Amino acid sequence: MIYADTDFFIALVKDDDWLQPRAAEIALENEGNIYTSRATLLELLMISNRFEFDRMKALTYALEIASVPENEDVLFQAADYMEQDGLTAFDAYHVAYADEDPLISSDQSFDGVTADRIAIEEPE
Repeated sequence: MIYADTDFFIALVKDDDWLQPRAAEIALENEGNIYTSRATLLELLMISNRFEFDRMKALTYALEIASVPENEDVLFQAADYMEQDGLTAFDAYHVAYADEDPLISSDQSFDGVTADRIAIEEPE
């Protein structure tokens, strides 16, 4: 399975996002193999006004692409990532939730914590 953070879904739902073609490609290539968390969906709601996308459409689309299993132990792991690696609360939650699975994101701050980030952005 592959964990997708909020960047992935923003790229898919924001009309003018430069990462959209690559994110769509990743979604198609990994259909049925992507999961996310409630925190991702909450973060999507929190930023919907700033990025000006339809929040209901975004949630519906995200839930069509990804499953949402839950494990509350990830909160303690997230706290550790915040303390040890200086990640923000959401980023720490995303990497803790992904556990040992690859993580789809454009956020390079994950690179210092996991070797399995699937970059949305094209390599330079």
